[in-house]
Amino acid sequence: TRGFKMATRNVEDALSALRIGEGTAHETSGMLQRQRELAIQSMNDTLTDDQRASLDVEYQQLTQEIERSAQASEYNGQDVATDEGLASGSAQIQVGPNAGDQLSMPANDMTAESLGIANTSIASRDQAEAALGAIDGAIDQLNTQRSGVGAMMNRFESTVNNLSVADVNTQAAESVLRDQDMAQGVADLVRFRLLRDSGTSAFSRFGEISQNHLLALLQG
Repeated sequence: TRGFKMATRNVEDALSALRIGEGTAHETSGMLQRQRELAIQSMNDTLTDDQRASLDVEYQQLTQEIERSAQASEYNGQDVATDEGLASGSAQIQVGPNAGDQLSMPANDMTAESLGIANTSIASRDQAEAALGAIDGAIDQLNTQRSGVGAMMNRFESTVNNLSVADVNTQAAESVLRDQDMAQGVADLVRFRLLRDSGTSAFSRFGEISQNHLLALLQG
């Protein structure tokens, strides 16, 4: 039962780490959508190159924030969004009381380099067009990662529920082994007292019979 309780805590810790990663992915998705808007705006020839350069300032700031956000996302000092630590794909979560009861954390990498937008720009029309394609690819890649995280979160939540049921059933089984059956216990107690009382009565009666028999012999 203690093993089930600790496994539950392990899974809940893993869920906390995944929620941090999902939060990072959510914010990254919003920044990518903003970059996409800027790229579409920059592709419009009603803008001058100076105006495109101004748009690119915000675009580059968003790229830097995407990178910073991924690098800063941690759980217990371990990365959850940079293909390292808990996001490396090799992190194992002990989800049961026995050896082999393990599940792997999904791999995630939400850095600008991994998403393919690190060196993009919208300072010119051609660059903006190329950036738009890169952003669309980044959004698809990010959505795939979010799907994996969401699926694993659902699996971990099911695991917590299963562990809870197993814990309750195990404690019930332990109770059957440890606890006295009250009805059976009372019946046994009554039987023991009846046997004791009848034995005492029989011994007393035997004593009386023996005493009378001896007196009869002496009188004879």
